[in-house]
Amino acid sequence: MALAALALCGCSSQKVTSEEGVSSETPGAETAPPSVVRTYDIPRFATNSPFKTEYKSPVPDKGKRLWARSCLWEKAPELTVEKWLTDKPDAEGKYLLIEFWATWCRQCRLAIPRLNELHVRFGDELAVIGISDEREEIVRRHKEPIMEFHVAIDTQGRMKEKMGVFGIPHAIIVEPGGHVVWEGFPLLKGHELTDQVVEKILAVGRNQRAALTNSP
Repeated sequence: MALAALALCGCSSQKVTSEEGVSSETPGAETAPPSVVRTYDIPRFATNSPFKTEYKSPVPDKGKRLWARSCLWEKAPELTVEKWLTDKPDAEGKYLLIEFWATWCRQCRLAIPRLNELHVRFGDELAVIGISDEREEIVRRHKEPIMEFHVAIDTQGRMKEKMGVFGIPHAIIVEPGGHVVWEGFPLLKGHELTDQVVEKILAVGRNQRAALTNSP
């Protein structure tokens, strides 16, 4: 899916007023002042969602917590970055895994090796992207762990605001048609973004392409 092809959508959002200060021991809850931190249960699958049948199995949601407004099954907002610090991903026809992170966020750093693994194993079908709202010089000073995937900055926090992200790390997977089919913290206990989960998500796209190819 071309980066420009992601449609601007109706995920609810609320501006985060600060990105400094408090970090929580709870995975995924590292963020600004406690008054800004909120948790949301992922809603049950939308009754009329066209993705309910295809993606329900690989995306378990019971008891999962988010530090952002849930955009599951919604159209993802247009991917907007200020500058790519690596090469721009060739995302045509691919799933996008977008991770919101920061260099000061311990849980974000812990998730980097997992994202590297997904980039290496599924790179032909999945473009892994890390977006920080820190200044370029701060992100470039980050050395360990090495980030092998695509990295960009968005110092105005436009994507975070559109997605209603209150705490980091927070990630979404967007299918080639532009809908969010997974969201959360990749290392959240009981809801880890494992190879098996990613494989099941990608298999939906493969089956859809095969059906189109084989249709009369």
